[in-house]
Amino acid sequence: MKPLLLVVASLLPLSVLATIDIQPHVLEMQQSKAVVKVINRGINTQYIRVQLSQLNNPGESPGQESLTPIGEQSHPILFAAPSKLTLGPKQSARIIIKALQAPDKEQVYRLSVAPENTLKITGGEGAVVGVQLSYMGLVRHLPTSLRPQWVHHCIGGKLALENTGNTRLQWHQLKTPLGEVDDFNLYPEQFRQLPFSNIQGMIEDKLFSLQCSAG
Repeated sequence: MKPLLLVVASLLPLSVLATIDIQPHVLEMQQSKAVVKVINRGINTQYIRVQLSQLNNPGESPGQESLTPIGEQSHPILFAAPSKLTLGPKQSARIIIKALQAPDKEQVYRLSVAPENTLKITGGEGAVVGVQLSYMGLVRHLPTSLRPQWVHHCIGGKLALENTGNTRLQWHQLKTPLGEVDDFNLYPEQFRQLPFSNIQGMIEDKLFSLQCSAG
């Protein structure tokens, strides 16, 4: 999953676009506290709002993501502070990400950093709507001990993959007799049915080859 820059360009002056950056873009967090750096690369002062939201369906395309802001959770275990920043031109500041406890399985969050009057996230299921300019970094909150595991199934002669571990698995460099297949991730307890009977490639840094009998 890649960091997102969501822009409705017609609603913003060109001088505002692409001026806010964060480092790192993807934070893998296994400790109790981590730091994300926010940078104003523009020529204007920016009044920035920071919001951390849990990603309910990791692995989906950005347009299909469902987010729940931490403030709407009854028992959140991850927090981001401060919630507001003022950055002059070329200035930077730190956002502290703090965990109250480690999760049993990997949880994924979006860290949104945006000019204060442009961030709009609905209640309820937390779908993102009307975002004019929002840099969405990714926070992977990892268990204390990682257990990467997976199994495959043959269903009607076609392959299905299931993540039975407690952390994300990346499937890449995938090939079938019909050609190459796009990379994808499977998060804990996720299941993916494939339209192929055999496939080969890489799972993280390991080679694999799978085949199902017809019927």
